Amino acid sequence: MSETRLYAGVNDFAADTLWVEAAGLMRHPSYRGAVLSYCEAMVARVPKVLPANKLFAQKQRYLVSFVLICLYIQWLQARGPAPSLALLQRAAPGSPRQIADFIGGLRDRGLVTAMSLETDRRTQILKPGLALMREIAHSPLAISRSFELLAPPLPIRPDELAQDEDVLARWLALSAERYALKDDLFGPFPAIVRHSERDAGHLVFCAVIAEALRERPADAKVPASLTYRALAERFGVSRQHISNILDEAAEKGWYCVSAGGELASMPDGTLLQFETWVAGQMVHYSRLTALIGGKRVEAAAPND
Repeated sequence: MSETRLYAGVNDFAADTLWVEAAGLMRHPSYRGAVLSYCEAMVARVPKVLPANKLFAQKQRYLVSFVLICLYIQWLQARGPAPSLALLQRAAPGSPRQIADFIGGLRDRGLVTAMSLETDRRTQILKPGLALMREIAHSPLAISRSFELLAPPLPIRPDELAQDEDVLARWLALSAERYALKDDLFGPFPAIVRHSERDAGHLVFCAVIAEALRERPADAKVPASLTYRALAERFGVSRQHISNILDEAAEKGWYCVSAGGELASMPDGTLLQFETWVAGQMVHYSRLTALIGGKRVEAAAPND
């Protein structure tokens, strides 16, 4: 594999160092194994406390949480105004009522707290909790763990990131700021975007990709794992919802799952799209980890 073809959606960005590095990752002999590891990490977890697959596994709610974390860090660093509900409603996608209802639900669950601003008691600051940040970081942390299968350990290990509320918040805030500057990590991938717009859609996509990447003997008899019932029970949605996701994917030619729950087809273009997206995510988050790790070392140096 002397040459690696990136998904056509990022052709306009292919000369950027991020995508040059991503193409290099895709040439690694163990790359598909790392993508499989990411997919399996995404679909394996069953939330015990939070109905995370309903709360966050949909783009609009996920982005509202992402933006809130970013606004909170910008305020702490004196780079932005207080992260009030009104500010979030202006900055995040969705109607003001949708955002207010969603934040109200997060507050009821203790995932977001509100406190009065010292200089203006009428202004309520929204503070994202560690549990919320871990849910939003679930995919990025899984990406980082898979990246470490292909490269030396990151300066801050993924499990370490997940335990440090301040570092995790800054890591996610940097990511949100990068996304806002250039939409080359999400927008160019229509199958990724469309699946993310449905409850648990990305998780379903990961389950399908994992099935496509698993290497099994040709004569192996493996029980079908992509039935409506199996996917619905795994991700906490209805069988009709699963049917809608899989039917649309088949109509668009992304992949086809048989009525019996077997993967009937997976076009090379769909695999290339998903693998290119994962490679871009790996480079993006590894760079942010290096940046955060460097700052942490600099902060500690005077005390050494």
